[in-house]
Amino acid sequence: LENIIGMLPGMNKLPPGTNLGMDDKLMKRTEAIVLSMTPRERRDPDIIGSSRKKRIAAGSGTSVQEVNKLLNQFRDMKKMMKQLQAMQTGKMKMPRGLGMSKMLRGRM
Repeated sequence: LENIIGMLPGMNKLPPGTNLGMDDKLMKRTEAIVLSMTPRERRDPDIIGSSRKKRIAAGSGTSVQEVNKLLNQFRDMKKMMKQLQAMQTGKMKMPRGLGMSKMLRGRM
């Protein structure tokens, strides 16, 4: 994991052994949960209901709560990536109070 993180831009400047909140046990647990999903469930996690969560938990040796936690983290990250993409493409509006209208009022 540290080797992969070191390949990311800017991450090679971190001191060796820096813990980024990721440990090998957590990564192995996450991998087990994902590998216990069907390819369709991986593509579309919204189809995962309670019975599928139980099957995934049993197959990965984890609890349903851990499966739920991973799915929630995925949804949060997906939402964050969409927001970041919208900001980069200029589709996201500026938060109120930071817009140009205040700056323009001072000039009129």
